[in-house]
Amino acid sequence: MSQLSPEAVTAMAKELFQEERARKRLDGWVIIKEIQQKHEAETAGLSAEEAAAHQLMRVAEELPLSISEHALFAGTQRDAFSRSYALINPSFEVETFSGYCDPTAIFNDVEPDEEMTAARIAKAKAYTRSTPFCKALTKAYAACESDTAEVAYFVEQVTGHVIPDMRPAIAGGLKALISEACRKAADEADPLKAANYRAMVVSMQAVLTLADRYAAIAEEQEAHAEGERREQLARLAATLRKVPAAGASTLYEAIQSFMLLWMTMCIEQAPNPYAFSVGNADRIFEPYRAAEGLSREETAALLKHLLVFYNVADRSWAISQNLIVGGRDVDGKDLTNETSYALLDAYYDMNLPQPILSVKLHKNTPSALYEALGRFWFTPGCLTPSLFNDDSLFTVLGNHGVDPADLPDIAIAGCQEPLIMGKDNANTTNSWLNLGKILELTLNDGVSTITGNVIGTVCEPVPPEQALRNVRERFYANVQAYINRMVEAANNASRAVSLLPVPFLSTLMGGLDSGYDMRDTEHQGTKYNGSGCLIHGSSVVADSFLAIDCLLRERPQDAGRLLEALRTNFATDEALRQYLQTCPKYGNHDPAADRETAEVASRVADMVAAARNYLGNPFRPDFSSPSTHLTYGYWVGATPDGRKAREMLNYGTDPLAGDAGSGLGMRTLSAFSLPYEKMNGGYASHFGINPGFFRGHTAEEKGLEFRDKVIGPLFFNEQNRSAVAPFYLYVNVTTPDVLRKVLADPAKYAPSGVYIMRIHGTFVNFLDLSPAIQNDIIKRLDLESTRLA
Repeated sequence: MSQLSPEAVTAMAKELFQEERARKRLDGWVIIKEIQQKHEAETAGLSAEEAAAHQLMRVAEELPLSISEHALFAGTQRDAFSRSYALINPSFEVETFSGYCDPTAIFNDVEPDEEMTAARIAKAKAYTRSTPFCKALTKAYAACESDTAEVAYFVEQVTGHVIPDMRPAIAGGLKALISEACRKAADEADPLKAANYRAMVVSMQAVLTLADRYAAIAEEQEAHAEGERREQLARLAATLRKVPAAGASTLYEAIQSFMLLWMTMCIEQAPNPYAFSVGNADRIFEPYRAAEGLSREETAALLKHLLVFYNVADRSWAISQNLIVGGRDVDGKDLTNETSYALLDAYYDMNLPQPILSVKLHKNTPSALYEALGRFWFTPGCLTPSLFNDDSLFTVLGNHGVDPADLPDIAIAGCQEPLIMGKDNANTTNSWLNLGKILELTLNDGVSTITGNVIGTVCEPVPPEQALRNVRERFYANVQAYINRMVEAANNASRAVSLLPVPFLSTLMGGLDSGYDMRDTEHQGTKYNGSGCLIHGSSVVADSFLAIDCLLRERPQDAGRLLEALRTNFATDEALRQYLQTCPKYGNHDPAADRETAEVASRVADMVAAARNYLGNPFRPDFSSPSTHLTYGYWVGATPDGRKAREMLNYGTDPLAGDAGSGLGMRTLSAFSLPYEKMNGGYASHFGINPGFFRGHTAEEKGLEFRDKVIGPLFFNEQNRSAVAPFYLYVNVTTPDVLRKVLADPAKYAPSGVYIMRIHGTFVNFLDLSPAIQNDIIKRLDLESTRLA
């Protein structure tokens, strides 16, 4: 433990956060590009993997470094990130957002100044544009532009979205892993594998270079420091001379080792390696806490500095990095430990926008964990964790080929994607499928009702009533056609990103076993591999089918009227729209609506899972929509459920906001109908909960009440006879009136400048969000759908 008390260590962490929060510029990633460009000629003749490793080493040698006076540890993520993430950018507009297609657009977010001049920015941008990766990615996007322009589907090059396993490097040290890689390189007959091992060696040496440089800075500061700060710097320097070269013995050493490993991993993928995730953090750090016998308070104080590490500059730009606690082993035994609770204490006290906190629950989760969670749910403006049903995750991933021994290492990448720590390259956000747009095109013969453009395959025109009676057959045929094209485009994007190998990350993802880079599109570098497909609009489509059925049954003469109303966005037929809105809607435990929604989800999941990625592995169905229910909905015309053009789609697997008004019990019963066993890529679901329904006197009592009223009935309900119980939920426990007050008078309701809300699988500072996203959160609280009385 530091020479300081837990209170003093905490005070330093809070000062460090305020210092980081005041940072308005993020230019480090541009400097990284300049260093890479300067040394590019040195790597001529090397394999792509070795070239990447040598460039990483040059960055480690030359990147400007510093240690804050408030820091107990050395290391930062800030040089890997830009001020670009749209949803926390106040200038974000749904109308103009087009995804992250252009890898050079990021340079537009750098404000020139005297040091970072426009000429420097332009030179780095031109260098990036000339790279083989940029050229290949541009070509991949151009080939599918007609489909993606209005988001029938979308594809992206995946950067982060994996969960490295830092435990071997922390425990044994990098020198041992370097020796292992050197031996394998010398003994390997395959030239590609030998080159890969050599690349891994150099990449790990880059971490040691950073450690040595930071140690020198700490020693220099120590020479001019006095009192406690001098002792802190002496300890920091000595620690950096030990780890991560050698194995850690104390919690302090383990955290320092972890931070430098993480920093290097992010630098390797700069700019913006979004959604690297920590995994089961309590299990990573508990052995070191236990060996020292540190108290919960001492442990929490040190971990607060780790949490600050994940917050980059004024808006915490390193978005969607997930940290998880809790869970079970293969026998159902609870794995919660003292570090689990220390991490919760650290999160609650700091209440920072990042990193995401997730909690794995199961039937044997102790009451103490629910009690500890109560304070998060019932403190206004406090972060709330994502909740995962570990029992269901064991079943879902086990049925999709994960070895039983690996199941305790299920963790969450990014928002809600379940992966295996250190072994799974799932390319989780590789493709995005917009069922709402495909339905619109199906009903309008392939022509967009938004723009009038012909998109994809032109459907054969048929009479209105026939078009409606055959809508399911035509829709699913079109879904398959778009999936086929989407898969080709997604694989092309993956091949483009493979031109940027990641030898250091590969060492943390099983590369020392496989001998391959984890991004290799011809050889599988990780134990598990797949590609993700985020599926949008399932309940909108299902409700639309039912509305069509109602119209054909009750007023078939209006078939043409419906199609015309959709083309004109109900401009002159509000009466028809009101009729359509009275038809059954998913989320109210209506049997027909529940069956139809389950059928849509099941059939589309099967189509996606039948597709194959660049290595011949299945795509993974993921029914989540990280604010893309809003951005993609903007490109979807009016739909037969009564939804108007450009309005949001349903979020994840949830009902469309406003359509489920029968309370939480009915909504939970509807949720039981869905085929979670097919959602091995994940899914999203949100409950907005009115805190007024809870009567406990303390936060701990309310935590147990929340378990009994919300979590237990959804996750662990003995009356649920479906194949797999739901396994994901996030909540916002507040009301629209409260959030409107926060926006109207932030000085009164959020005097710290931070008011945390869930946006989807991540939480962010509500005050940092664009107005469109703020309003989306308010609308999707949808309290009638979760009414408890």
